Amino acid sequence: MFSLKRLLIERPVSGITSSIKSIIQIRTATKRVSGSKTSNKDSAGRRLGPKVHEGHPVKPGQIIMRQRGTKIHPGENVRIGVDHTIYAVEPGFVRFYFDPFHPLRKYVGVALKKDIKLPKEHFAPRLRRFGYVPIEDPVAAKNEELQRSRKEILILPQLQKAQNKQYSLRKRRINENKAKLAETQSLELTEQETEKAAERLFKVSQFVDLGKDLSQAQLQVTYDELYNIRLQYRRGELNDGEFDSAKAKYLEVAKKVDGLAVAQ
Repeated sequence: MFSLKRLLIERPVSGITSSIKSIIQIRTATKRVSGSKTSNKDSAGRRLGPKVHEGHPVKPGQIIMRQRGTKIHPGENVRIGVDHTIYAVEPGFVRFYFDPFHPLRKYVGVALKKDIKLPKEHFAPRLRRFGYVPIEDPVAAKNEELQRSRKEILILPQLQKAQNKQYSLRKRRINENKAKLAETQSLELTEQETEKAAERLFKVSQFVDLGKDLSQAQLQVTYDELYNIRLQYRRGELNDGEFDSAKAKYLEVAKKVDGLAVAQ
């Protein structure tokens, strides 16, 4: 008789051999050993959060908030970057606040003055920086001029040349208008009225060159001049009597010269 072992060695049978091999298995450890780490790499923190707190002053471009997502929304005088970083665009003071129209959102903005609170009333006018305070100290003024960019410094001579050319053209045309008005004896204008009339004719001609009708140009120049007189009155440079007199005089001069066909 042949044993099963001898039979398999001398004449292996594929079906029986594979079935026996499948019975013999090796068991490996499947439980992770405590303390093992899948990755030894660890990146640095992103330093998220507010960089400037409530009431602190900021400069244009200064970062106020770093975040992932819009946990804090941008308010007045700030902008938000592609990575949701909020930064100031105007100098002022930081204000964190809630908008009554969006009660679930928290905003951050920049108030232009320290005593201003955000948000303002719904129909309140927006505060802006329209002008600059003149620098009286010559050293400080020189330092301010040196802060210009290279592009501004290079283009400054061209701007000055264009400004001088425009000023000389204005002066020449006003003088020509004065000479033509002096030849017209029927107007009977004083020296001050002649100056205003010549300047009015020059401004009207500028609007006409831009494509406006003569009547529209005259109305625009009248409105601008009356508005300047009103500003002088608001600044306290004119009292009530001088204000009314200045308006009446200019309207009288405008009525006299508007009917003339003065070649520009």
